[in-house]
Amino acid sequence: MRILSLTTKDEWNKFLAENRGSFLQSWGWGEFQTSLLKKIWRFCLGEENKVLGEAQLIKETFPLNLKNFLYIPYGPCFKEELFVKARRKILNLVFKEAKKIAQKENAVFLKIEPTLPWPKDLEGEKSFERIQPKKTLILDLKKSGEEIFKNFHPKTRYNIRLAQRKGVKIFTATYNTQHTTHNMQQAASKYIDIFYKLVQRTATRDKFAPYQKGYYKKILENLPSELFLAEYKQKIIAANLLIFFGKKTTYLHGGADYKYRKIMAPHLLQWTQIQESQKRGYERYDFWGIDEKRWPGLTRFKKSFQGEELEYQNGKDFVFQSFWYKIYKLIKGF
Repeated sequence: MRILSLTTKDEWNKFLAENRGSFLQSWGWGEFQTSLLKKIWRFCLGEENKVLGEAQLIKETFPLNLKNFLYIPYGPCFKEELFVKARRKILNLVFKEAKKIAQKENAVFLKIEPTLPWPKDLEGEKSFERIQPKKTLILDLKKSGEEIFKNFHPKTRYNIRLAQRKGVKIFTATYNTQHTTHNMQQAASKYIDIFYKLVQRTATRDKFAPYQKGYYKKILENLPSELFLAEYKQKIIAANLLIFFGKKTTYLHGGADYKYRKIMAPHLLQWTQIQESQKRGYERYDFWGIDEKRWPGLTRFKKSFQGEELEYQNGKDFVFQSFWYKIYKLIKGF
């Protein structure tokens, strides 16, 4: 097992798409992180010029910029047919390269949050917190639209039809040109301000901290992503940001105007997103994060669409500087 020459953007993403890799390991996500002034490193790993794994590392900072750590979100990505022994070899090679980077960057630890189970004998400390969601809901888009709709909670089906009767219209906007044949598309720059205001209102109501507006704008600029917007009486009352990568659509962020809650636009918005994902040939729809304690209302809303609940195992931290790792845990309240 060795480090191979870095592939092109298309080859990198093709490997991920063929092996259920996450958009968080995609080339575009790396470019997005670079646009946020973060350092990234990409590694192709394999044998005899055959790629068997890919890993993208991101340099993250401590609170108050005291120190930094290295981070692999939802990775590395392995070729699906690899056995545990080969996956362990890839992980060991990633650790070896991460140690070299950590020495140059003075990084305190390497955090890995995988989507697949760890080899049982893998060293490292169990992460005391996750950056990415631990639980999510996945909807199988290979089923017929009729079957998917029929499986929704009865109240959800009612709310979708109510929004349709009220005359809610759905359209999309994007910076990305991949789907320019879509009749509804318009420049996302016209709608990012509206989207952000809706996100802010939702964040205040549901008690979570949104990113800055520029963060969402850079996602739209760097990834295969779109805004889906719900309009009622010439006013946009709900909007969601979706990422289309590999064979999966991910509902990443969204917001709605609480004054129009009885119009039920978010329900129709989700249903339209699911239908559009099916039309484009995607096989899975990820609702991206549920937590009954932290986001009870949002979790209840997502669960009403009856996706399959998926729980990822805890990540692991591979510590290079024990003292600063303890400081990090104190800062984070653990």
